[in-house]
Amino acid sequence: MSSKNTHFSNFELDKIFKKAEKIFFIGIGGISMSSLAEYCVYVGKSVFGYDRCRGEECKRLEKVAHIRYSSTTDSVMGMDLVVFSNAIDEECFELKTSRELGIPTVSRANFLAYIMADYRVRIGVSGMHGKSTVTSMLAHVFRHTGCDPTVICGAKMKEFDAPYRFGRHEYFIFEACEYMNSFLSFSPTDAVVTNIDFDHPDFFEDMGHVLRSFRQYILPAKRVYVNADNPPSGALSHPYIITFGIENNANYMAKINTGGAKNAFTVIYNGKPIASITLKDGGRHNIYNALCAFSVAHQNGIAPKAIAHALSKLEGIARRQELIKKIQVAGNEDGILTPVFLDYAHHPTEIKASLSAFRDNGFKKILCVFQSHTYSRTYALYGEFLSAFTDADQLIVAPIYSAREQNTYPITSEGLANDLGALYIKDFTKISEQIKASSADCVVIMGAGDIEKVKNYI
Repeated sequence: MSSKNTHFSNFELDKIFKKAEKIFFIGIGGISMSSLAEYCVYVGKSVFGYDRCRGEECKRLEKVAHIRYSSTTDSVMGMDLVVFSNAIDEECFELKTSRELGIPTVSRANFLAYIMADYRVRIGVSGMHGKSTVTSMLAHVFRHTGCDPTVICGAKMKEFDAPYRFGRHEYFIFEACEYMNSFLSFSPTDAVVTNIDFDHPDFFEDMGHVLRSFRQYILPAKRVYVNADNPPSGALSHPYIITFGIENNANYMAKINTGGAKNAFTVIYNGKPIASITLKDGGRHNIYNALCAFSVAHQNGIAPKAIAHALSKLEGIARRQELIKKIQVAGNEDGILTPVFLDYAHHPTEIKASLSAFRDNGFKKILCVFQSHTYSRTYALYGEFLSAFTDADQLIVAPIYSAREQNTYPITSEGLANDLGALYIKDFTKISEQIKASSADCVVIMGAGDIEKVKNYI
């Protein structure tokens, strides 16, 4: 089972961290864990770690840290502090050993909360969809308007070629993950809620449980930002709420340019037009993300024109409608190359939004290669998945990515593919062969697991 969050006070962690010379990270290859490891290197600590897989983040960290990929009896010997990810099982050898040896062990969220405690403005971006995108948008805007923020994002930001950025001790922009109630460890001055949906059924019991957690998350904030078009977000209550939206009346509204590009819009603030923005990435969901980031930046004193200019230049983040290459497919006899995109969408709401954006971009023959993420999510949202791919003209389903789970549910990857009317292919090499044999004018490799590896075969 996933590891529970710890609840050390900032005072307790300060005493531990200042004395610590050697810090060990369990699950060091995780996107957020690797950023925290980099931070420790940045402030002069010796960093060690364990991960079962040698992913891209581990390869990057090997230049400055000592990483093991197998459990050994002496792995945590001599360590002064151990930081662990929620994805780590409570029975993990390194975690159990560090506790038996009496080494202070702290959860990722608890450690992140300690790091940001001294920053004057702490902007926490929560929500079931769009967190990483909004975090990267804010990082870009704040940096290019002279604010020099520190940022911890849940995806690699193209501008920094990393999921983190270390700046001055004033603005701390971070992704506030709701899984295992990790975001309840934080005390944001600005609490952002991009939207609320049901997810993480291996932790949240129902929508009521989700709402209770979000209500608790926003309590310490001075300002709260919510999506006026998302009904569950509207159920949140706080003395100072700023709303953003497209359809319902809100403090910040986007008036979409219906006569031209669907990624162009005007920002209306309390009834008055204050900026015009044209995004590089299309999709209605990205307009919501940009409007959300705009509202936060504006409330923090950044001029509308400066925000708009920065957002219009944003390159985005990895695996979000990311063009990775163009290939020749069998059905394109005229020699036109087909673009291949990576996309992180793994929840039915995200899948619909992303595929709709590709359709809005003018693609007529969309081939989607999808890998569902975790058995619990696939089972709990099965019906929603079956109606999420209407904008895909051809669908290939890869085996469900188990992540931290065993399949204890009455579902199979083959059954999911069959119910979707899709082609089920186990092997990534054969998936690439099917892609090359297609007549697609757009290929979308979609999912939050290791499905991105298909790119290595095409």
